[in-house]
Amino acid sequence: MKDKHFWYWLVNIEGVGRGTILKLLKEFKTPKAIYEASENEVKPYLKPSQLTNFLLSKKDEQIMEGFRSMEEKGVNFLYPTQAEYPRKLKEIYDYPLGLYYTGKLPKNEGKSIAIVGSRNCSPYGREMAYYFGRELAKQGVEVISGFAAGVDSMAHKGALEASGSTIGVLGCGIDICYPIDNIHLYREMKEKAGLLSEYGLKVQPRRQLFPMRNRIISGLCDGVLVVEAKAKSGSLITADQGLEQGRDIFALPGRRGDVHSEGCNNLIKMGAKLVTEVEDILEEWGIFTENKEKICEKKQNLLDKKDKMVYSCLSLEPKYIDAIVKECKLSVQETISILFRLEMENKIKQIVKNYYMITV
Repeated sequence: MKDKHFWYWLVNIEGVGRGTILKLLKEFKTPKAIYEASENEVKPYLKPSQLTNFLLSKKDEQIMEGFRSMEEKGVNFLYPTQAEYPRKLKEIYDYPLGLYYTGKLPKNEGKSIAIVGSRNCSPYGREMAYYFGRELAKQGVEVISGFAAGVDSMAHKGALEASGSTIGVLGCGIDICYPIDNIHLYREMKEKAGLLSEYGLKVQPRRQLFPMRNRIISGLCDGVLVVEAKAKSGSLITADQGLEQGRDIFALPGRRGDVHSEGCNNLIKMGAKLVTEVEDILEEWGIFTENKEKICEKKQNLLDKKDKMVYSCLSLEPKYIDAIVKECKLSVQETISILFRLEMENKIKQIVKNYYMITV
């Protein structure tokens, strides 16, 4: 067997966790040496149940068969001493001792950002996740997220729309699409981007796996952007871990009293950088692009007087049609006609019925 097979065997011994593996590696130096060690040599480092599983797992044919089965499914295996192992992830103290991936690997060069937030986010949160994912990807920033419903999925979709680089970190086996509603995104990510997991084949999603997954999300990036998060949210765990890992923490502010944004507002109070524009992140990293206000101004200059009046009262915050009519002082029918025209020209969008916002 080769090094990759010994590493694959070591991280898949049932009941033997990361702490025990590190003790064994400290003593025996390599997985191969651990594999070749006698029962008496490894006994001081293992509990009785672990020792039993250790001895039962030492079967060359079984190990090779499992590895081949994994490769036949298009899954690749990574271990820390490989040159391909993600450099940023290797910098954190509790980096995974084994990784499974399909598609592309995270980039070792350039900036990358984790975009995270609530699964049950608001329409505004979905739009913002998509917007930041797309616009940051356009600037060559790699988008990392957790492939969950809501903010995570929209960030991935935004990056894919821009033909940018994006990596989804799963909290289950690499061959399992969770949530199942993301099956089309799962297939697209395998083909055009990358999926990564600490867990091999057939590992079902379980609540306790997701906090462990979050340290990988933050570990792969230079900064964490929290788009929407309740006061108690898994996204805040990612932000906390990112802070411990020395990553930049960004947060999109929300309205006072908005339950979806309590976590973001609290992060800002505690020192996270307040973000309202993509430029806020890019400038922090010394990356500069055309200012969004200038882009919006160019769009307005192409409109006639009434269209410009309607367009100028909209922003990235969704606005209900009654408020638009009241602000513009036009008839309902004329306002609807202008909104329809602006929507057809892709200058604005209706995110849910009768709620409009600008496109950027």
